[in-house]
Amino acid sequence: MVSLALSTLRARWALFAGTFLALSLGVALIAATGQVLDATRGTSKPGGPGRYDAAAVVVRAGQSFTVGFGSGDGAYDERRTATSPHRLGDVRRIADAIRAVPGVRRAVIDRSLPARVVTGHAVGPSASSDSSDPSAPSTPSDRPVGHGWSSAPLTPFRLTRGHPPAGDGEVVLAAALAERAGAAVGDKVAVVTPRGRQRMTVAGIAAPPGTDGVPGEATVFFADDTAQRLSADPDRADAVAALAAPGTSATALAGQVHAALPDPSLTAAAGPAKGGHPAAASRAAALGDVATLLAVMAVIAGFVAVFVVSGTFAFAVARRRRELALLRTVGATPRQVRRMIMAESGLLGVVASAAGCGLGIFGGRLLAAVLSSFGMAPEDFDVPVSPAVLLISFFAGLGVALLGVFAASRRAAKVRPAETLRDAAVETRVMTTGRWITGSLFLAVAVLLLIMLPQAGSDGAVVISLVLTEILVVAMVAFAPLLVPPLARAAALPSAALTRVTGALAGDHVRAAVRTTALAAAPILVTVAVAGSLIGVTRASAATTVADDRAHLKADVVVAAADGGTGTGLPAAALRDLSSVPGVRTVSPVDGTSGFLVGSRYVMVSGIGAVDPARLSGALRLDVARGSLGALRGDAVAVTKPVAGQLGWKAGDDVEVYLADATKVRVKVAVVISSSAGLPAVLFPRDALARHAPDTMAGAAYLSLAPGTDRAAVTAAAGKIADAYGASAHDRDDWLAQRAFATHEEGRILVLVLLGMSLLYTGIAIANTLVMAAGERAEGITLLRRLGATRGQVLRTVVWETLTVVAVGGALGVLAGGVTMLGTSRALSESGEPAEFPVPWQEMGAVLAGCLLVALSAALVPTLLHLRSSADPAGNAKAPGTRDPAPTGVG
Repeated sequence: MVSLALSTLRARWALFAGTFLALSLGVALIAATGQVLDATRGTSKPGGPGRYDAAAVVVRAGQSFTVGFGSGDGAYDERRTATSPHRLGDVRRIADAIRAVPGVRRAVIDRSLPARVVTGHAVGPSASSDSSDPSAPSTPSDRPVGHGWSSAPLTPFRLTRGHPPAGDGEVVLAAALAERAGAAVGDKVAVVTPRGRQRMTVAGIAAPPGTDGVPGEATVFFADDTAQRLSADPDRADAVAALAAPGTSATALAGQVHAALPDPSLTAAAGPAKGGHPAAASRAAALGDVATLLAVMAVIAGFVAVFVVSGTFAFAVARRRRELALLRTVGATPRQVRRMIMAESGLLGVVASAAGCGLGIFGGRLLAAVLSSFGMAPEDFDVPVSPAVLLISFFAGLGVALLGVFAASRRAAKVRPAETLRDAAVETRVMTTGRWITGSLFLAVAVLLLIMLPQAGSDGAVVISLVLTEILVVAMVAFAPLLVPPLARAAALPSAALTRVTGALAGDHVRAAVRTTALAAAPILVTVAVAGSLIGVTRASAATTVADDRAHLKADVVVAAADGGTGTGLPAAALRDLSSVPGVRTVSPVDGTSGFLVGSRYVMVSGIGAVDPARLSGALRLDVARGSLGALRGDAVAVTKPVAGQLGWKAGDDVEVYLADATKVRVKVAVVISSSAGLPAVLFPRDALARHAPDTMAGAAYLSLAPGTDRAAVTAAAGKIADAYGASAHDRDDWLAQRAFATHEEGRILVLVLLGMSLLYTGIAIANTLVMAAGERAEGITLLRRLGATRGQVLRTVVWETLTVVAVGGALGVLAGGVTMLGTSRALSESGEPAEFPVPWQEMGAVLAGCLLVALSAALVPTLLHLRSSADPAGNAKAPGTRDPAPTGVG
């Protein structure tokens, strides 16, 4: 049977070309996604110098934590790493202990503080980005950080111009920061720190050897006493670093230093374990986000590839029904027929999977470039060739080829020898037992997911909706023999009404060949369903967020820090200045940071905010679901209802929260609020968060005005103050418009990245399937021409038939996507306010138009070529059935 399979592949290569194309591109899609996903692991350390490259040993507090869940055999641990330095206490005692260790030349206390250089409207490291323009591109910026000058030798930073900072009025800037700020030695610059804003003189410019700064950090050096005075937490430091005497082994010295430490829980590290790469944490977080995105993308890509490939194999076998009947006539047993078809698929799978792996290497690099261009991955994100991923992709492709043809081969083996005499397009008994079982099973799972969807929350709803869509697609394909005839009849009504013959003939063909029609419509179905559900879910999520912001914002003016307060924000001095603006009744600041929330089953990464409960009511309306806002004091928190549901938190519970620096805080859930109102999911009182994270500053300030106050005048006055601190001021309408633009833009980018490659693949699959169908349409065209049909009538018949197939696939796809979007709207409604549910007419119209354009091109081009090659329609062509016959398909 292998030799017969090889002979068939050689002789009927045109028949198998479409299957080869579908499988090779499907494997390429899986390999590309898998390689990029694999590249996100173990690449969190960027190139360039680190903060502690010149230090022999660095002593730090623990930078990670472990949380245990479950008990007994089901117990498991989850380990997380801090995203900001966990600081040391009692640093002078630690430094004295290190200095006493033989081989230590010098011990340096390294403390950092938020410090942003502001020059006019240019804000430190992100001067090139206009944060007030909603259309300005969002570019990642270095974190603005200040150090004492004694920390400079740890990298080492060396002066290239000027002199070290002396006294409170001087700073030294990293060369990269000085260039972006346009600052030279002797210039005056404004520096914003937790203590306020101060104009200082640039005493010097410094840089590490061979570069202009530490990646991920916009460094400002102060005099040591000044750095300690400006810090909001002067008694703590990031680390204590030891510079070794010449000839001292760093590894041996690390052991000696650790033994001398007063607290054995501290770490004394040498080599790569020293840390000090500021961009490492943000890079790891970015790659973690990319990995999550790619996991969703892999689900889409895998499903689309398997679905299209299996459908294409089934289509190819269906086209050979009478050929297989001829084999049965000459004595082939059902077992031999199955073995031949499986051998053909295996041989084709090996070659196509190998070709797909080769294409996947280039596809992975292209995908990485796309992710970097949208700011979703670091600019230097590289995707090395992963033999393991390619091997998995190869065997996945081979497995899909064999599994995709297995059911078709069993059906083909049951072909009766008498089928050789059959020359009709009508397909009988297409609703088999297997279809009933498969369709019922997947439909039951879809109903179960619809029930679960409202409890998934806004984030989980996106993932579950994708899985739900895919399950609905499989169920619809299984029930296609029941769904296609009525849909085809309805879709054919307009064409039959507009034409006397061609429209009705096209409709008859589509209804007669139910299985072939379903296979031809399948790529359209999956394209419309997956695209529709993802576009609809993201649009609904974005619209609900925008409506939530608009419904809950009461403030008249919003002042926002350039980076949301994650680097530097608005210090207390800025808040006092804003309070003094005439007409301002209250200023409600919101601090922003991040952290880890410990739930009943897992740890969630989340934004954490801090508010002044007494002032918040004038700025935002918070709808209470459980508990009381009056109880938000001390170590108590407010949490949104969706997050509380996912974590298993309830009002009154004592829960654990780890801040960004891995500081553990035990808090009580005082209140559960229905929606976030544009704030982080967890809210502390400002004084409580300040005790645990003193350097945190306000990321935004909400200004409520007295009645009759001129909002434009207040916005202008607040804007002047905001400019001085590197922030921006917006009136309510402008702020909501910017938030809406950013939310919708994020959704558009997400859809483009998730669907781009898959839609390209399904577009090729649509063309591929219809080109394969054109091969069996040739006999029908010849027969029509013999019966006197003109070229125009033939072309119109093909057009109407293609329109009917697209309409059937599109209708089923819209139905699957619509069910998913309705379920998602219920999940979003759980956030408090009714979910916004805008119908994506424009986007879905574009998807359907694209499917129609591809389908018409794939159907008409082969038809035109066949008509051109048919020089004598009335005379010399063989009658249908005198050569190896095949049933007519969708045409």
